[in-house]
Amino acid sequence: MQNINNIKNIISSKFKEKLWCEKDLEAKRKLRYYKEVINPTLEDQKYLYVLISTKKKINIAKIRTNLHELHSETGRWTVPKTPWVERICHLCESKNIEDENHFLLECPAYTHIRSQFHNLCCNTDIPSLLACQNYSKFGTLLSKLFEHRNITLKQTN
Repeated sequence: MQNINNIKNIISSKFKEKLWCEKDLEAKRKLRYYKEVINPTLEDQKYLYVLISTKKKINIAKIRTNLHELHSETGRWTVPKTPWVERICHLCESKNIEDENHFLLECPAYTHIRSQFHNLCCNTDIPSLLACQNYSKFGTLLSKLFEHRNITLKQTN
């Protein structure tokens, strides 16, 4: 059994070396951001093993990997790409870009939700919030934020 684990560790290590090669990261802005800001140590993420709720895991993964439907992301998917300055939040009147920071920490449309998680939301930047060890509460916060966003956007369309 120890031999199998040793082989797994060697393969995993070689894979990470190739995947996170600095030369390759130069051209991959999002992957570089993930390595530099979200997961600098490239360790396995505990929330994947700790959380039972698949929905919470998915919501945390969406934010951590930028696979969400905030305008900062969906604007890159349009043809032609929506200019960055036009990817604004449609839930508030601030005219700010709807990115992760605005969504999680700033948008006044979510203040009532964030106030329910004041211990969690006292973090003032994304890396600190994502480093939070209370995965269940963080997953619940994200679920409520995404749900509120989706309902509000459907009502305005």
